[in-house]
Amino acid sequence: MPAHVQPEAENGIPEGLPASGDRRRPDGAPVRTARGGRRRDPAADRAILESTLGLLGEGCSFSALSMDMVAQRAAVARATIYRRWRNKEELVLAALGSLDLPLPPLDGLPLRDKLVSLVDQIRHRGQDTDLHRLLGGLLGDAVRRPQLVERFEESVVAARGDALRRALRAGVDSGELRPGLDVDQAVELLTGPMLSRLILRQRPVESAAFAESIVDTFLNGTRTHAQPR
Repeated sequence: MPAHVQPEAENGIPEGLPASGDRRRPDGAPVRTARGGRRRDPAADRAILESTLGLLGEGCSFSALSMDMVAQRAAVARATIYRRWRNKEELVLAALGSLDLPLPPLDGLPLRDKLVSLVDQIRHRGQDTDLHRLLGGLLGDAVRRPQLVERFEESVVAARGDALRRALRAGVDSGELRPGLDVDQAVELLTGPMLSRLILRQRPVESAAFAESIVDTFLNGTRTHAQPR
């Protein structure tokens, strides 16, 4: 359990009171406090995110998870959580996003090496963190809440998808990949097998050989005979 985090007084407002922009005088005019008040406590951020991940990792479903549960585990007030995230969906997405890894360096690499590096990072991301286990626990909720999956893709995996799209478009522009390649479909073809192995089947991937096999199979069907410019 995270260490106790003292309640915050953001912008000089005691814990539990509305934010400055929400307070009003008796005549209805908003009360504005001076800027430069106390900043958000990073320790509270960490405690909230770690508590969310801990609850999900222990088998708590998205439906069962509540802000009260997170607040109790993180030893903060509910108002502290709501100052950061408007609802449970945003909190869960932020918690999952905190497990993400930075993109690998790709500058100067040939197309195949770029694709292998990006696909293989899914293996590291899933096996070196609790992400694949947490996502597996959320799959049941995905059927009832498809918007959660969409938001996860938009906010957590978008950077990796964008990097794959850039590499693929560069391959089309250079003549290495066939013209008219459906780039979005190609991203699914490249990432789907690794995600299926890690999340759906919960099977470990021992080395980069699986990523290399995925990429080579993809390239065998999409490369042109022309040499890249």
